Amino acid sequence: MEKKPTVQYTVRDVPEEVDGLLRESAALEGVSLNQATLRALERGLGSERQPVRYRTLRQMIAQTPKVSTKAWQAALEEQDQTNPEDWK
Repeated sequence: MEKKPTVQYTVRDVPEEVDGLLRESAALEGVSLNQATLRALERGLGSERQPVRYRTLRQMIAQTPKVSTKAWQAALEEQDQTNPEDWK
């Protein structure tokens, strides 16, 4: 089986905010920065081969455009706390 040739790009002057969002997305999805970047490009261009299926709310949040991931994480961390009074 012959491997299809690929094209490589070098992207310069990536804004800090975009870099941070891509890195957060990669970490939340458990994929490489390259994979997260390719997924973001595919979504942005509307050329995804398969619909996105999120396994967790955290993955969905990582892909939500123009939403502060830090704000979402803070909200989720607050919800992760257990009130001992609820378990009596």
